[in-house]
Amino acid sequence: MLYMENTQKNLGVSLYGDYLDFENLYKALHKIIGDEDEYRNFYSSQMRVLGLCYDIRHAMQGDRDYTFVENGINDDILKFNSFIAPKQNVYLKVNIFWPEMLYIQMVLNDFLQLYARKNSSAYVDIFKDKPNIWDNNIATVRLFQSQFKKCLKDTITKGRYGRLLSYMINDYTRFSGYLTQYLDLLNIKFVNLDKDKRLEKISVFGKRLVEKGKGYLDLEEQFELAAEEYNCSIFELRLNEEYPEDIEW
Repeated sequence: MLYMENTQKNLGVSLYGDYLDFENLYKALHKIIGDEDEYRNFYSSQMRVLGLCYDIRHAMQGDRDYTFVENGINDDILKFNSFIAPKQNVYLKVNIFWPEMLYIQMVLNDFLQLYARKNSSAYVDIFKDKPNIWDNNIATVRLFQSQFKKCLKDTITKGRYGRLLSYMINDYTRFSGYLTQYLDLLNIKFVNLDKDKRLEKISVFGKRLVEKGKGYLDLEEQFELAAEEYNCSIFELRLNEEYPEDIEW
């Protein structure tokens, strides 16, 4: 079963699961976010979710970290059933920056709405409509979100958790046309914080993602001017800052 933990240096979230967990999540995320040209206003957000899928796929190929977890098999069970079996299962592992994971979890609410609306003929309660109520892709992504919520609750204080959740689950929290280069900026700023400060700032960075305050608007203005100069879309431009080469999670 999928689960998540805060990383040792408070830099991000470690996502764990066995091969089938990762395979199911990988397939569900691809289905939920749609095809490349399906939701043009969410193209840059699709790329962020696909970035997570890239790590998941490489974990399935053995290119990421792993750990061992107890599977409930003990000597008594082995003796009673007269077979040989491992007492631990291999779980795959990928790490994701806190701001990145916060954004992915929130924008998945938009993608779930779009996906459910596409499958439904109802005008209200689309998630209760027959095609959606037991849809495997929706259930898999909701499980992914619920495990993140548990990780978040276990990581930050009760007050910060409550405030952040109110930002994340709100009718006005929408990410159509979002300038995701701002997310890169927040990721880099978060990396540059010290270990203890990161715990204090998780909720603050979540708030910044949602509110699109002065930092977001200033960056958007800069990118709009650059896009006009280079005759391109703002989403084709890259941030003029680099992630550190060596990341200590």
